[in-house]
Order: sequence, then C-alpha cells, then structure tokens
Amino acid sequence: MTGWSKVGPVVGSKAEIAPSLRRPHGLISNAWRWAAGVISAGAGLVSILSYTHSIKAKLDGIDSLGTDAMAHALVRSVRISPLADTVSSIGDTIQLAVTATDARGNAILGAPTVWGATDTAVASVDSAGTVVARGGGATAIMVTIGDKTARTHVYVKQVPTAVKVIGDSAFRIPEGERGKTTAQVVDARGHEIPGLSARWRATDPSVAMVDSLGNVTGNAPGKTSFTVAYDGLVTQLAVEVYPVPASITVLAGDGQHAPAGRKVSQAVLVQVVSRSGRPIEGVPVRFILDEGAGHVEPTTDSSDPQGIVRTSWTLGGSAGRQTLSITADGVANPAVLTAEAEPVAANTRIAMVSEHLEARVGSALAEPVAVRVTDSSGVALADVPVAWAAGDDGNIVASESRTDSLGEAHARWTLGSKAGTQRAYLQVGSARAMPRFVVEATGQAGAVAAVSLLNGKKYEGVVGAVLKPLPEVRVVDKSGNPVPGVPVSLLTASGSVADSTPVTDSAGRVRVSWTLGRSTGVQRLTARAEGLEHTVDIVARAKAAAPANLTFVTPKPGMALRAIQSLDVDLTDAYGNPVADQPVVFSTKFGSVNPARVMTDPRGRAHTRWTPASKVGKRTLTAAVRGSEARATFVLEPPPEPVMKPAPIAKKGSVKRAAH
Repeated sequence: MTGWSKVGPVVGSKAEIAPSLRRPHGLISNAWRWAAGVISAGAGLVSILSYTHSIKAKLDGIDSLGTDAMAHALVRSVRISPLADTVSSIGDTIQLAVTATDARGNAILGAPTVWGATDTAVASVDSAGTVVARGGGATAIMVTIGDKTARTHVYVKQVPTAVKVIGDSAFRIPEGERGKTTAQVVDARGHEIPGLSARWRATDPSVAMVDSLGNVTGNAPGKTSFTVAYDGLVTQLAVEVYPVPASITVLAGDGQHAPAGRKVSQAVLVQVVSRSGRPIEGVPVRFILDEGAGHVEPTTDSSDPQGIVRTSWTLGGSAGRQTLSITADGVANPAVLTAEAEPVAANTRIAMVSEHLEARVGSALAEPVAVRVTDSSGVALADVPVAWAAGDDGNIVASESRTDSLGEAHARWTLGSKAGTQRAYLQVGSARAMPRFVVEATGQAGAVAAVSLLNGKKYEGVVGAVLKPLPEVRVVDKSGNPVPGVPVSLLTASGSVADSTPVTDSAGRVRVSWTLGRSTGVQRLTARAEGLEHTVDIVARAKAAAPANLTFVTPKPGMALRAIQSLDVDLTDAYGNPVADQPVVFSTKFGSVNPARVMTDPRGRAHTRWTPASKVGKRTLTAAVRGSEARATFVLEPPPEPVMKPAPIAKKGSVKRAAH
C-alpha cells in the first residue's frame, strides 16, 4: 500500500489529542478529555456522567497506553464516504469523510488516521482526506484507524471542454518556410487530455497552409487564421506570414558602356523581392564597388514601397570591365552589375608585338598576331574588349575577346588569296572613341599552278625580225597570284630566242624576245614553266620582209614578139619570200603598158600588158617598187634578119597561091 498519511484525527473531532498522548505525565487526564470528546459526540446518551462512569474502568486499564494503542483497542469498524466517486478534470478535489465506531457502535472522535492511494499518478490524498485528481485512470483511496482500514474508489475521467492552442496568441511564420503549431484538447481546468487530437484547417490556403496535424507552410505574405476543432469544440488562431527578402532583381543599369571616368547614362535600378517575388519595403541596401571602379551616389538606401532602390554610377578612370555589387539585409547572394569603361584615344596606345608577318596566300601565319594596349604612361590595359576583322578575303579568329593581364590581344590570321600586302583590323573598345588599328602582313604566292599567254592575241611579224610587241607569258598559283622567280623554258620550231630559260619577274611575267624564222606563214614557240607539265604555245604569222628582189617572168616560147599580151613580175624579199600587196610601177619609152601600176598578189606577182612600139630595134620595159631597191628591166631584142633563100622552080602544071 502506497501513499499513506498518518496525520490528523477522525473526521468530526473537536480536539487534537495526539500531542497530549505523547506527554509522559497526565495520561489519565488526557484520557478523560478524549473520553469526554467521545461522550460529547455520542447521540442518544443519557448523560455525560453515566458514560464517563461506564468507561472509567476501561480507561483505568489503558491509561498508560498511547493514542494509537487506545485507537487499536477501542475502534471496531471504520467507514469511508463516498464509497466511489468520479472527477472530470485534472486538479479536481474530493473531500472524503471517515467514521470510526467502537464495539457499541458509538462514534470515536479524534482517532488518528492514516490515508493512502494505490496509484498516486491518478489521484493523491492528504491527511485531511482531500483527494486531488492527478491523471486519468482509477485508484483506491484507503484510510486506516488502529487496525481497521476502509477504502473507496476514485475515477478520473477527463471531459473535453475546450481546445487550447499552445504558444502565442498569434502564429508568425516567414514566407516560404515551414513551421509547426500545436493545440490540445483540455478539460475544464485546462489540462491536456491524452489521446485526443484536434484537427487543423486553413481559412486562406493562398496565404498559409496547415495540415490536420498542425504542420504549417507560409505561402505568401499576408494575414489569415487557422481553425482547430475537436468534437464541436473550436478555437481560432491568428496567422501572419511575413515577407523575407530573398533576392535582388536588377531592373536597369547592367551592361552599360561609357568612356572611362564618365557617368553611365542610365541609373542603376534594383528591386528587393521576397521568396514569392513580391517587392519588400524598407530593406536596407548597400552598393559596393571594386577598387578603381569609380563611385556611386548614394552608397546605401532603403527600398521604397515597390521594393526599388536607385543609384547613379560614375566609372573609374581605367579602361576595362568594372563591377558593382549590391547587397541587402537578409539576402544571401548579392546582385552583381558590370559596366564597360571604354578606352579613349587620348589616353590609349596600341603597338605591334609580332614582327615580319608573312605566309603563303590561303595559309595561316606561323604565330598568332599579337598587339599590346597601354595607357599613355605605358601601363597595360587589361580586360579591355577587342574585336578583330580581316580584309582581303582573309580570316582572323581572336584567341580571347579581351586583353590579358599584360594588355595583349592575340589572334590567328589566315591570309586571303591575294598575294602582296594584306590587312587586318583591331578595334579596341568602342568605335565611337577609338579608331581601328591596322595590322599588315605579306601574302606570298603559292606553288605554280598555271602558265598562260597574257593577251592571247594572234601575233604578226616579219620574217627574220624580232616579233613585236614582245609576247608575255605569266605564271600564277591556284589563286591566280603571279609567282616570281620561276624559270620558263622556251622552245621554238623556227626562228630563235634571246634567252631560252628566262625567269619570271615580280609580276610573274616573262617577256619573250623571239626572232622569227625566214619563212612566211605560221610559226610556233612553246613555253613551259618549271614544275608544270602544261605548256602554252605562242603562234605568230610571219610576213615577208621588205621588197628586195623584182624579177620578170620570161615569156613562153613562141609568143609573138610584136604583140605581147601579158607580162608578169615576181616581187620577193631578201629571203626569197613573195611580197604581196606592194605596188609595182611599170614604165617604158617604147610602146604602151596597161596597167602601169599593179599591186602584187599573194604570190608576189604583178601582171601587166605591154604593147611595144613597132619600131624595129631594142626596146625595154622597166618595173620598180617605189621606196625600195627592187627594180627589173625587160628587154625586147629586135628579131634577127631573115635569111634569103633562092626561089624554088615551079613545076609545070602547078599554080602558086599568094600568101595572105
């Protein structure tokens, strides 16, 4: 048995006798006083004196005993009231009453009591018999007087009377986060009733959501309420979702360009927003510049009702990319803006690093092109934007889009197909503030690919003379560029050349000095460039040289000398080639000639008719080509004297006919 309490007398006693019983002296008087108490409590007794007399003998026997011993001797039964009771709340009390009687059924007052409970977790009892409910369940309450014990049963059955929210009267949660709210079903004294759970419900889930167990999610800034209920018992909980600065959104001012040391044209404009993207007012914002990146005004500010903060940015004096960081209270990641400080011509110098840039046309330079960009004092300008462009059908690719830490920019340049000087262009910064820088390279002709006759016309010349104008042979690569220094072999079918293996000049050309052969007509010369199988032919038509010889063609035998019908002359040059289209003039003092001026035909022949005079004797006809030494004379000799023969003797009987 647990929870016993040995304190106090029987219910209804009018005096405490325990202290007097402990004294060694006066036991009889004390016993008398205890008996008097018993007598006074006894209803229906005739008189106190008669009762006192009746127990006097008993008291005389136990006068020397203590109070417990006397209770043990006198008490015959103990009763407790009520025999069972039930409470509905933790903390409720029950006042138990106990009655002790002797053998005659008389009540004994002031007897010491010992109280106890079998399960003090359910209920406890004090020395006065007051039972206090401690937890749900059932327990037995016992009281002992002397050697007699009585018991009662107490049942604690909590009755729900309300739903109580644990914590503050208002629930606050950051936007986008999760939390927990707790409610209890309680009895009338506000004690939780184990095993009973209230159910939660959100009034406006767009602001905040709650599941049935009280797990909360803050969706959007605002105010709402939750309802928690159990079996008709309802309680409201005010809920506030407050915004949390989550990010800084750049609205304007990023990626601007301005000359170094100047203010960018557009103000920097940022907005502080919550996790749901809503603007937040009153958030402190700071603008932080890298060293040398100029200054901003203001450097700190708070967001307005739209969550917006503004500042103006003046760039630093050094060309290149400059950075502005923007931070806000509660925001983990800053916003970063960049602006380009453009170099200006007055304070920028560009110089070549690479030298002797040359390569075959259509090929890449052996090394990248390199230039260095500095300010006027020679300090390298790093991180300055550069852009390359190639002219002359070339191609150039930048190794990087900005100068490196040495202020250098590099690019791979593939030359175009044009031999000679080629150009590439470097734009440093903005074209508004900086002129283009020109880089030059020499494109060398490629391998020999073709040989050709420059004009390709049909040449005409004079036999035995140098052909004019001199034919020109050109040697080119596959892109059509002239290739200098290439030997060209010349092979003639007739005539001769001054140099049989001339070398092409800087223009890839060879001028051919060809002396034609002595025969008129078509003559050929073959040209072949070293390294090529292909050849090219030079074709010339050789004309006769200047008239040199003029000869009469002898008349045919038997031609009547007194009436020559025709007479021919042949005109040739010094090599015996007929000379055509030359006027031959015939003249004579003897007779007439018609025509007197005749053009030679393609065979060099001129034809005329001469009627000599009838005069007997030597007669001449002269033919000449004016402007030349070509002359010829035809002499008509007189016929020989006829030889006289004797006349034949006519025969007798014949007739001689006269000749007509």
